[in-house]
Amino acid sequence: MFKRMSALLWLRLQIIFSNKSILLQILLPFAFAYFYKYLFETQGGGGEMEALALLAICLPFSLVMAVGNPITVILSEEKEKGNLRTLLLSGVRGSEYLASTLVIPFVLTLIIMGAVPLILGISIENLVNYGVIVFLTSLVIILTYLFLGLVTRSQVEAQVISLPVMLLVAFLPMLANLDKSLGTFVDYSFMGLFTDYVTKWQAFSWNEALESLLALAGWLVLLIICNFWVLRRRDRM
Repeated sequence: MFKRMSALLWLRLQIIFSNKSILLQILLPFAFAYFYKYLFETQGGGGEMEALALLAICLPFSLVMAVGNPITVILSEEKEKGNLRTLLLSGVRGSEYLASTLVIPFVLTLIIMGAVPLILGISIENLVNYGVIVFLTSLVIILTYLFLGLVTRSQVEAQVISLPVMLLVAFLPMLANLDKSLGTFVDYSFMGLFTDYVTKWQAFSWNEALESLLALAGWLVLLIICNFWVLRRRDRM
């Protein structure tokens, strides 16, 4: 099992370093955060509220661009080249394939969680709340893009489908305060808990965010079931 996992991880790294578009997607969010910070500072911004607004924009965008999109590109490329079917026929289990696909995104998630607030100059007072909320939200984003990568048949199809998901994730936190109906929609989406956290910040309470937490947990369970269902179908093909 360890040898198969190592080989799968090596395959993932080779795809990432040989595909310049994936490397660009991984590096772009950091430049995006620096650019937005510079833009706000030149316009006289720089307070805590402006910094939190930047965090609400930059962090979801970074997770989608650097973590989510590469998953769909890698999986769709493997399917186009026939690598996925070859791996499954050679004895690689669906769970091993799934685990190897998630290792690099998890590492990138941890890097982004630490780097984006540092770039924006935001001091995280409660690291436990921040870590739990952002990691759970990131996990749902990863599983969403993993599902898209497994069900799409080509890179073009994967990129077309992943684009509206990227826009949805990136802009949901900003839409929460525009309208009560939109706010309710955001609360029950997988971005609800993160939105509660960045909008309330100092006054954030787990008791008040219980509905958003349960909604996020529901999305997490649903996506885990969907991904294993797709992999089981592929195992039987």
